[in-house]
Amino acid sequence: MAQEGRVIEGFGRFSVIEDAELKPDPALRYRVVFDVMAAARAADAPHQGFERVARMVNLLGAGGVTMHPGDLVVTVHGPAARALLTDAEHAKRYEGAANASAGLLAALMKAGVEVRLCGQTAKAMAVTRAELLPGVHIDTSAITTMATLQLKGWALIQD
Repeated sequence: MAQEGRVIEGFGRFSVIEDAELKPDPALRYRVVFDVMAAARAADAPHQGFERVARMVNLLGAGGVTMHPGDLVVTVHGPAARALLTDAEHAKRYEGAANASAGLLAALMKAGVEVRLCGQTAKAMAVTRAELLPGVHIDTSAITTMATLQLKGWALIQD
C-alpha cells in the first residue's frame, strides 16, 4: 500500500489505517524525545529504536504534521550507543562489521531529528567525538537530557 507523506525513504514502514479513530493532528506541534538504550536485535540491520523514530517521522508526515528541526530527539545510551560509531570505528571495535544503522541515522538527521549520546555512556565506552557519526551530539547524560526535555514539554517514548 502506498505511504503518502513518507519522509524517510526505505525506513520506518507503516500501514495506512483508513478508519483509525485517533490520527496525528496537524494542528499540534509534536515534540518527542525517544529513549533508545537496548542493544540492536540484529547486528546486520538498522537498530530497531531508530526504525521506530523513522516510523514516527513518516506517520507524522503522512498525517500532515509539520515537523521543525529538533522536534524529535533521540537520546542514546547503554548498548545502543554502538550504533552511533562511524563505520571505521565500528569495524575496528566489532570484528570488521560496518555500522548497519549509519544510513538510517543520516536520513533521520537530514529530516531534522536530533541524535544525542549520553556523555556517561561515551566515557564508559571510551568514545571520542571523532569516532561518532557526523551530527551526533554528546550531552552530560541521557537522564538529564530526558528530564530537561520533558520539563520543557517534550513527550517521552521509551525503548
